[in-house]
Amino acid sequence: MILAYTDILGDGTTHRIKVTITTDHSASHYGQPVIVLPDGDALDLQSWVLLGYKVVRATRKEQDQLQQILSMIGLMFGGVPQ
Repeated sequence: MILAYTDILGDGTTHRIKVTITTDHSASHYGQPVIVLPDGDALDLQSWVLLGYKVVRATRKEQDQLQQILSMIGLMFGGVPQ
């Protein structure tokens, strides 16, 4: 999957990175997929929001996994999964 973000703490430009989305990571709990950055760390919600991450390209399977993540975020903030 390809994501784009704006480096607000550095040069202020938009960068694209290739990431993976998986349940095979220590940050994954109860089968919930996480987005893994090139350095091996999981992308957290705070970074996603602050750096303005956007999905540039994702396969159908990745899109389905993203829906799982979004439904969990909805539960954390009082939303109802669709």
